[in-house]
Amino acid sequence: MDQKTKQFSSEFKMKLWFLGVFAIFGHFDRVVIAKKNQVESVYYWKKVIFDDLPFDDDTYIGKYPYHIPHNNDIIGLEHHAQSGLMFAAIVRLRPGIPSTLNAFCVSDYPQGSSPHLWGFPNYDQNTIKASFYGEADDDSRRTGVKETKYSAGYYNHFFRSFRRGSHHSDYRKPVFQYYNPKEDFSIVSAHHSAVDNQCNRLFTLDSGALRYSEDEFYRVQNPALIVFHLPSNGCTTRQFPVVRRVEIPEYLWSNSIGYNVMTVDHQPKGSCDDIFVYFCNAFDNRVLVYDFKKDNFWNIEHSLSMTPVMSESYMIFRGDYKYQLPLGITSIGLGWPDKQGNRLAYYSSGSSLAQYVVSTKYFKNPKKYSYKYNSEEPSLLGYRGCGSQAYRQFFDHLTGVVFFAEMQSHRLSCWNPQKPLNPDTVGVIYESKELDFISGLFVDSNGYLWFHSSQVPIDYLTNIPLDLSEVNSQVFRIDVYEAIKGTVCEPYY
Repeated sequence: MDQKTKQFSSEFKMKLWFLGVFAIFGHFDRVVIAKKNQVESVYYWKKVIFDDLPFDDDTYIGKYPYHIPHNNDIIGLEHHAQSGLMFAAIVRLRPGIPSTLNAFCVSDYPQGSSPHLWGFPNYDQNTIKASFYGEADDDSRRTGVKETKYSAGYYNHFFRSFRRGSHHSDYRKPVFQYYNPKEDFSIVSAHHSAVDNQCNRLFTLDSGALRYSEDEFYRVQNPALIVFHLPSNGCTTRQFPVVRRVEIPEYLWSNSIGYNVMTVDHQPKGSCDDIFVYFCNAFDNRVLVYDFKKDNFWNIEHSLSMTPVMSESYMIFRGDYKYQLPLGITSIGLGWPDKQGNRLAYYSSGSSLAQYVVSTKYFKNPKKYSYKYNSEEPSLLGYRGCGSQAYRQFFDHLTGVVFFAEMQSHRLSCWNPQKPLNPDTVGVIYESKELDFISGLFVDSNGYLWFHSSQVPIDYLTNIPLDLSEVNSQVFRIDVYEAIKGTVCEPYY
């Protein structure tokens, strides 16, 4: 047991007597323990500023200006401590976004500042082209397919389901190539990335599509996984070799916009290629599995545990704004590996109060579980409580605690899997109206719990421009042990 863990254990034992006495006088479980002097506000953005953009803001690409500042808001955020890089994704849900995958070096910006972004790995691969809109240009390498006025479906006006292909299409094995950054591929719209600290890589999912409004959708290319190597001197060299780029076969997805969060699962005692990647599709209600070593994809789905609960999809934002937000499975938290290399996968529908768990051995078996689980495999753990719909969740391997980003209640909460799951065993770490929509949640290799709040989904989906005089995006962090100290999430020792 390291010194930090010993100190934490000692403090925890000393606190037991105090908690027992306190419980006599009142209910303690859901008290907000992490005060503002413990949760650090690290960065914030009113207006996202890009360094050294290659074009002027009013340069037109197709029918849209190159850069429309009030349309840019950071969605995904990841930190690679070894290189000092922070990655920021700006999903192209609106026009005028000059670069979708971006980075900055944390050493260049003090706490409390608004870092400038630069295109990762460069601007060229992040730049929109007229051909993406189906228009000819000097660099017409692809033809954009515009889809408009597609019929009303399960998600009404939130995200019209864009159907292409089927589960019965002929199988075509994906083919990956080893690229260098100067070769010809574009990043159309990056959602959340995942940092692999074990092998110093960045996993990024490009949805391959532009979705600007209810009536305007451009399918540019198939969604693709792109893996970059992150050298320790990356902030200096800005050279990031592409380890792999592989497109997701058409028959495995219906709505590529639904791919939100991915989770990387290293196999014990394996190489950096002995991994599985799990992609959550919140609109297809499936988990896409990728065997990195064998270069093979397959889908997992379960009609109950991965599907939105419609009665829980009606939410209230900012006091009086009612909105239907039917999200299927949005993220997965992976527990510790067993001797066979399998882990418990914690997950839920983004529009559900329920929490489920299943062993990854069922994810990793494409022959037996290609499309559907045996209905008995996923286990219902319980319900987190009213207003606890969680867009993100993360299992921390230091403490063994699951963290939840609750979008309806503006809370960062926690749960210790050593205890049954119910509202009384869910602890509140931080609660604030500043947490408009927690879209980033992770623990870095230095033991900091990071969480990031943006203005999505309300402003984008209602086409209301961002107010650049107000804070639209914020980054917070807290030491992961401090985060759970004094809550019901503290582990037993």
